[in-house]
Amino acid sequence: MDLQDEHSIINLKFMKITGFYQLIRPSDGLKLFNVNIYMIAFIVHIFILILLSIMVLYSIYSCINDVNQIFNYSLMIFGSNFAIYKYYFIIKNAKTIWNFAHNMMSTNFLCYKDHTKEIYKVARTRCSTITLISLAFWSFVVLYWSLSPILSNNSYLKVKFENGIFSYRSNTIGLIYPVTDTFYNKYFHVFYIIETIVLICWAQMVWVFDILMISVCISIEYQLKTIAESYSGLGLNHSELTSNNKSTKSVEAISDLEVLIQDQQHIYEKMKNMYQILKPFTFIQVAADSFQIILQPCMILKFYLDGSLTLTFFLKCLFPEITYSCHLFLTCYLYSIVNEQKESMNFALYSSNWTDMSIKFKKLLLLIMRMNNAENLKMKISMKRMVNMEMFADIMHTAYRIVSVMMNSYST
Repeated sequence: MDLQDEHSIINLKFMKITGFYQLIRPSDGLKLFNVNIYMIAFIVHIFILILLSIMVLYSIYSCINDVNQIFNYSLMIFGSNFAIYKYYFIIKNAKTIWNFAHNMMSTNFLCYKDHTKEIYKVARTRCSTITLISLAFWSFVVLYWSLSPILSNNSYLKVKFENGIFSYRSNTIGLIYPVTDTFYNKYFHVFYIIETIVLICWAQMVWVFDILMISVCISIEYQLKTIAESYSGLGLNHSELTSNNKSTKSVEAISDLEVLIQDQQHIYEKMKNMYQILKPFTFIQVAADSFQIILQPCMILKFYLDGSLTLTFFLKCLFPEITYSCHLFLTCYLYSIVNEQKESMNFALYSSNWTDMSIKFKKLLLLIMRMNNAENLKMKISMKRMVNMEMFADIMHTAYRIVSVMMNSYST
């Protein structure tokens, strides 16, 4: 089946504008001389971030005696390599992701034909809203980092070389290039444009994976919610029927229930396949966000105690700190709503008019309830640790304690 706009739970046009659709479906991209333009663009994105990593390593070498800058550049190289890994992950699993997308993200995936269709409009609106919120956070980081050189026009980074101390004007990312400070400051606008483009590429590569995570979780939630509503409606309009009619309607209800059970099992199968490839990456994602949430305040504190903290640099650290915290919240929240919806399936079954149905219907209902209780399909990063809002609270509490200990140690 085709993933078309009118049958899509997610906003397909929005996915095409961001490049996510072309990333998981490169065969549908524009071609020039039989070469896929989008695939070339993706390769260029990765190449740019690889060059960024190399330049960050050179910057670390140039500032080998400056602990604060090494701290700063370490976060940059971590962020750039993680963005590359995100792109690589999506490209590597493009076939599996597309298989999930053109089924689970489509309203035509379910076999039962009497589902409430209005719920899909809510799903599309919610998916677009959360995606735009995610875009707003990353865009705000890019915007401020891009404007920071203009706001701190008289700020310079001093680097000590064998032939003297060079003063480089503060830039978007603040890389050190193998050129003299005179040359760099003279052509500062050229370097500014280059670093801004690199920053935009990094943000786009980071954000694309957010689109995947949001689309997957919202699709699973609302497909299950659609089935739950159909479960709740079984037999409710047959309460005042005669005995003969009840027998006939009970047979129809059994047939509907069997189809709904098949739909639910198909969703669990797709969900299991997707969770299998997302599990290792989700672990890295949670660890990366936690790492950034802890290190950003530590870096602010280190610069403050050294007397080199400026308002511009403080905000350059504060906005990513807020963004990574919200990103971790979003990750935990999305998997939490899927877990909650999955756990509510038995309540939906119980809400049906099972008391007026036949023994066969009741036995089938009890069987699927037991199957739901036995099914423990949840996103976990270990045998016991689920990705949910409780994990978010624990991580934030741990981060607070670590930062508090470091503040006390720096103060003494």
